[in-house]
Amino acid sequence: MRRTAAWGAVAASLCFGLMVLWPSAGRAGGPAAATAAGNNGRVDAFWAKAKQEVYRSADELKAQRARELRKGLRYDELAHGNPRLRTIALTFDDGPHPQFTLQLLKILKQYDVTATFFVVGQMAEKHPELIRAEHTAGHVVGNHTCHHVNLTKIPVLEIATEWQACEDVIRSITGETMRFARPPGGDYDDDVIRAAMGLGLTTVLWTDDPGDYASPGDMVIRHRVLRRVGNGGIILLHDGVQQTVDVLPQLLDYLKSRGYQFVTVEEMWSEVRGRARPGSIKVGR
Repeated sequence: MRRTAAWGAVAASLCFGLMVLWPSAGRAGGPAAATAAGNNGRVDAFWAKAKQEVYRSADELKAQRARELRKGLRYDELAHGNPRLRTIALTFDDGPHPQFTLQLLKILKQYDVTATFFVVGQMAEKHPELIRAEHTAGHVVGNHTCHHVNLTKIPVLEIATEWQACEDVIRSITGETMRFARPPGGDYDDDVIRAAMGLGLTTVLWTDDPGDYASPGDMVIRHRVLRRVGNGGIILLHDGVQQTVDVLPQLLDYLKSRGYQFVTVEEMWSEVRGRARPGSIKVGR
């Protein structure tokens, strides 16, 4: 579907029905009416650039967080959990997917584990029943933008629109407001994180990324997850990958055998902010 005069094109859906005009160039500047064919071409160029996938490694995110702290920047940002607590947050990005989401939910139920699903608005619109299934099962549903774009590559004024459009979709399905967000690929800057904060969203990153989106093999995923796992870890996995579904029981068996408790990012955020005490997290999750 081509993006020409508007970010979302005219459609009945919440994600695609927003008439948000791009500026004529760059991240700076305000909205501009894209009325000429030349402007349409620039919009398409912006869209193509924004759709280029960028994946930040856990080490890159850790280094970026360290730079923020040195500069005295304080964001609503969850980069890792409490290192004193033997807890782990499982997170799944890029869903929902009819072929995979229900498989993930079935496994999580079998192991009595709650997780966090960072969902894409346009996918949620296509499969609202899967969002309801995640929500009903007690998992946290988080914001992963409406179109899964690189937020650092779109005009500043459109960043909040991507967050808000996804929020509107999920609220229309669950009746609840989301509290957590994750920028696609983990690529963010001050504009991205402040736009999220302006909507009441806490940005969630990760400490452990096995690169399962590339389907490197079950054993590779397992090895990569377990070599970095530790107290307060946030594991990034993806909804939409069969190898992830296949290896998930092995990961849960191993981590439970090592005494880890599984928490949602909401519970982990409470831990970090000091509202939870060691031993207060529910056992068996």
